[in-house]
Amino acid sequence: MSSWHVSDESEWTPIGDRMITGHGGGMGPYAASYAVNLAAGPMLNGAVSADIRLTERRSVGAGLVCRADPHWTFVTFYTAPQGAADETTVARFGVFREGTLIPVAQLQEPVRLARGYNHFTLEFFSGRMRGEIRAEDRTYELTATCPHVPFAGYSGLVKFYGAGVLAKSWSMEQTVLPIVSANSVTARKRAKWDVFLCHTTGAKEEVKELARALAKGGITYWLDSEQIMPGDSVPEKIDEGLSDSRFLLACVGDSPQGKWARTEYGGVLSRELAGESPTRIIPVLLANAEPRHIPVLLRGKRYISSANKTEFEEFIRFLLSH
Repeated sequence: MSSWHVSDESEWTPIGDRMITGHGGGMGPYAASYAVNLAAGPMLNGAVSADIRLTERRSVGAGLVCRADPHWTFVTFYTAPQGAADETTVARFGVFREGTLIPVAQLQEPVRLARGYNHFTLEFFSGRMRGEIRAEDRTYELTATCPHVPFAGYSGLVKFYGAGVLAKSWSMEQTVLPIVSANSVTARKRAKWDVFLCHTTGAKEEVKELARALAKGGITYWLDSEQIMPGDSVPEKIDEGLSDSRFLLACVGDSPQGKWARTEYGGVLSRELAGESPTRIIPVLLANAEPRHIPVLLRGKRYISSANKTEFEEFIRFLLSH
């Protein structure tokens, strides 16, 4: 039995839970029709994405919906041509309230869809919405505040003007993290490393394990044993790593901090407090460490326990989203 709920069974054909096709029909002045996937249940905050293909290029439109109910109320991020003969389309946010469309925001830049599949993403958190379309080598983004539908609902697909639509690779995910714009992602890419790993000599092997866990989660890191080669100037390489990392992770073990570790986080802490450095310091407790082992200068900061799997996974998501 399919998990899809459709506005009209003659206009949609679900194929499992991750693919659906739409064909003809529609109601109202925009000949609209929608389908929502009930598999994940109603979501208040989350993200939905799919690869969408329009079988015709003119006078048609399609996109994603979220917070939908079965009675034609939902938020939508979609694209449709401005005019009947246009080759380009316009990306928009809109709200359907019991079948009536309320325009919310429109991207000024025209969107040129690929002839095949285009990847659509809709993120929603509180009143913030972010839509993204990846069409071949181009990415288009639209963000807006959309408080019109403040309750939980289902996610799905919408089409306009009797469009023929193919949607595959359907994905839905609930989230507790605020929306991150593409500008934030671009800023993240400006730094060569996400984190600089600061540690004592005695914690070297444990920090290597920590580095592997970070890399598995998609986090880039600077670690002395990998970045400082024979013949390199140690102070210069450390300064290079510190200046090109977004966060300094002060890895705290159960032994006293060494001279180099204190120098590394001490200098960054001074510049951070003075507002002269964007690099932030985060204490990370290693396996046998306790809060009392955190250096005095860092005890006012919230720390992360690497041994707490749930906390560490949340930390990975934090690093990815900032």
